Amino acid sequence: MDKDRFQDFDEEERQLVLDFENTVLKGGMQFFDVDELEVIIDYYFEVNDLKPLQRAVEYAEQLYPDSTTVRLRRAHLLIANQQYEPALRIIRQLQRQEPDNTDIAYSLGVAYGAMGEHEKAIQYYLQASADGWLLGRVYANIAEEYYQMLDYNEALRYYKLSLDTDSYDVSVLYNYVDTALQAQQLDDAVAYLKSFVGEHPYCGEAWHCLGVAYRDLGLLEQAVDAFEYAIAIDKKNVTAYSDLAVTQEMNDQPSDAVSTLLRALDYATNRSELYRQVAYIYLRAGNSPMALLYFRKAVKEDPDNAASLASLALVYAFSDDLDLALATVRKALRLDSQSAEVLNIAAIIYDMRGNFEAASDYFERTIAADDCTEPMCQQYVQFLYNHKVYDILIEFGLESLDLYPNHPFYATFLAAAYFYTNRYNRASRMLPHVDPGLLADICPEIVAHPRLGPLVPQANQTESDS
Repeated sequence: MDKDRFQDFDEEERQLVLDFENTVLKGGMQFFDVDELEVIIDYYFEVNDLKPLQRAVEYAEQLYPDSTTVRLRRAHLLIANQQYEPALRIIRQLQRQEPDNTDIAYSLGVAYGAMGEHEKAIQYYLQASADGWLLGRVYANIAEEYYQMLDYNEALRYYKLSLDTDSYDVSVLYNYVDTALQAQQLDDAVAYLKSFVGEHPYCGEAWHCLGVAYRDLGLLEQAVDAFEYAIAIDKKNVTAYSDLAVTQEMNDQPSDAVSTLLRALDYATNRSELYRQVAYIYLRAGNSPMALLYFRKAVKEDPDNAASLASLALVYAFSDDLDLALATVRKALRLDSQSAEVLNIAAIIYDMRGNFEAASDYFERTIAADDCTEPMCQQYVQFLYNHKVYDILIEFGLESLDLYPNHPFYATFLAAAYFYTNRYNRASRMLPHVDPGLLADICPEIVAHPRLGPLVPQANQTESDS
């Protein structure tokens, strides 16, 4: 267990933390100098372990009550607990005493960033960059502030600046790729990451990120090669195995995807999740018996995993054993009634059971859940459409279009819902953005309509008609 939690820290950091835990946390005493306590405190910040963090800060204050370093750590702890005003009072007092201290400027950046005042945060981070110390972290923080402001171009620029320093954090690579996806600049991301792995050929995280960028561009063969490089460098990178499996399935290689996930079992801390991923591959391939086998493996590995139980219930439902499906999903709900995945599966099963009211309730709870995904929103739309609940579909579809402007899925169902409620003018405004093939499936009357039919995008319509 210790090895796992210290895997991203060097031996000196590990030993200091263990010494602190074996003495101070057990009620004893041990002398640590300021620099050592800074390492201990920062470790607990990194792993987000707040209880020993609180004790470490208190102990540092006992030994060094006037230390700027210790007082700044107290301010950071207050920020972590959303106590911004007392944190700012400490930092401002220190700033008056040491106006040129870049650590203090950095702390102000942290405080204002946490408060959502991103421009102020950037201002202080830029001041903190003056001495050139830990520029990778400072630039990454500036990038994050720009990301929060939706200024993806500046975010990308500062993520690159962070990665081009000697003090970058590998997590910045993943943030960079995510931002490039948001900014629709994946071509540039591929070019940059290819250059990066050229300079850092043994950086597995960089190869992993290059694979993600290739995959999101639809360059699946290149993505497979990049993921395999990442795994060759670090065979314990379970996320790389999962991303490789997703790519292989996208490339119509489900057997390879299964083999990849099974390769990862020896290194996974959550074997249940890998079994579940394998089961879903079989389920999507229409192989219910193998899906059932692996969902059962997932449940056996972790009997209290609500998501695995709910997934197992889904297989029972697809196998026409709705009574067993219902009993299993109810057990999953007792374990976790807040999970969007569990709620969504409950909604699907109750809908298959013919219980519209329960299904509707579970879909609404799914949409309200913090971990609701966009595909779950699409399932809700299809549910409303299948049951001809057009008014709620229209309301929800318009809200979804605010998040995903001109999204073909929502535009298609909105056009159909408007059509069936005789709102032809509103339907016509959706038609330029629809998926014609999907529209022909769910509402062929629009395609045949003398006024609305010609408004359906012709190129795609021709393909769907053929």
